[in-house]
This record gives sequence, structure tokens and C-alpha cells, in this order.
Amino acid sequence: MNKTEAIEKIEMSIAEGVQLITPKGMTYEAHLKSITDTLFAHVIEPIEATIVGASFPEYDLKKYKVSKVWAIAHMGNNWLLTLENENEFALGFGESADNILMHGFSSSDAIGEWCA
Repeated sequence: MNKTEAIEKIEMSIAEGVQLITPKGMTYEAHLKSITDTLFAHVIEPIEATIVGASFPEYDLKKYKVSKVWAIAHMGNNWLLTLENENEFALGFGESADNILMHGFSSSDAIGEWCA
């Protein structure tokens, strides 16, 4: 996977629909644009990620431990993760891509996961 493919995968996710809670005083469209702009500003050249654990391991941890996982966006200790051959995203946490913890949940909604 390369950066262009990561961007295309995120764009396809957005086109399929986004579940986003809009703060009071903002329109959905303005909030979505703000979040989308922030995410795209933090897209990186994908790095293969290693998932070491999850807060809720009973959900999607196993899938992420046995699949090829790419970190495609990075901001602070937050990483947007995606599975190589699936339209699936998760938010991970850690100082480096080779030692990522995740909530344990994932979905096809890149924006929703980025905001988790």
C-alpha cells in the first residue's frame, strides 16, 4: 500500500457515509470538512503496524492480529489503521507503529474511527 492508495481508501469510506456527532453550533457539513481536512493532513506513507493488545479484545483484536495491518495516518500517539484487503479501519494508540494498542473495535467508517 502507498499513500495514494491510503487516501483513495479513506475517500471511498467517506463516500459510503460517515457517522459523525456534530457539536452544538456547527453544521454537519462544516464539522465533517474540519475532521476530514485534519485526517488528510495527517495521512502518512503507510507503515506496516503490529497490534499488541486492545481495551476490548473480545471484538476485533483477533482479526487485526492475524491480518496485515497498515498505519495510514498519524497524529501524536494516534494511528488510523486499516486492514490490507478489507474496507476496515480502527484507531490505534502508541509511540510507534510496531507497538500499537487499539480499542478493539473497527468499522468501514474511517472518519468515525479517527474520531473515536
